[in-house]
Amino acid sequence: MLLDTMVRYLSQVRDQLTQRSLRALLEPVFDRMSSVALSSPGLVIHGAGSTVAKTGASDTYFIVNGILVKIAAATDMPALAGTVTNAKFNVFCFFVDQAGTKTSLMGVEGATLGALKFPQFPKQKALIGFIIVNPTGTGNFVGGTTALDDATVVPNVVYVNGPEGFDPYCLIGY
Repeated sequence: MLLDTMVRYLSQVRDQLTQRSLRALLEPVFDRMSSVALSSPGLVIHGAGSTVAKTGASDTYFIVNGILVKIAAATDMPALAGTVTNAKFNVFCFFVDQAGTKTSLMGVEGATLGALKFPQFPKQKALIGFIIVNPTGTGNFVGGTTALDDATVVPNVVYVNGPEGFDPYCLIGY
């Protein structure tokens, strides 16, 4: 008998309380592992003076909750929403769902790179990648308004492709 889903695996556990407890523990892991990039999106700035990122020169493939999804080369990522305070660090994450709809979420800024907090990742969406923003010029970075290569705000944007199975909240925690 082929067991191919978490629910089918757990159906083999007779005790309902144990089954529910195991599901609560395993569901986030199964969700993250079933929604991943299969190829690199190669995130870059859309172009000089642009406020959005885009995928690189190749199509990108994802598995999103078990469904194969493609994002065409040079596809714009969603507009950024939110402000990063001058001299602080923050992250904007890009996701795709089974229908190919792209969304973005902003994290919580920190005084250092290590102090920023990623947003909680949505269920049944694959991480495309993220950008780290650290404005060091004369003002704040305003998503959707400030260009990613602005020479006054100097956003210092770093583009990171989504590593497979990455979840910043999957911690051991002592």
